[in-house]
Amino acid sequence: MTSVSHAGTGSEDPHEPSPKPLKDEIAESRPKDGRRLDPATFEVRLRRWALLLLIAGPALWFLVQQVR
Repeated sequence: MTSVSHAGTGSEDPHEPSPKPLKDEIAESRPKDGRRLDPATFEVRLRRWALLLLIAGPALWFLVQQVR
């Protein structure tokens, strides 16, 4: 049985550039002016905070009731 290598999946492909370090990719994805947030990023952050508060609020209330 012969193995078939798909284009771009193996490290032996000489035309494929080496991947950038993760720090460089993260730096490129951030806005250059540092102030503006992408609306999608803002929505994700807002949803995360809402979920955190939705879980943490009742959990804290329950713990306070158990201590009393």
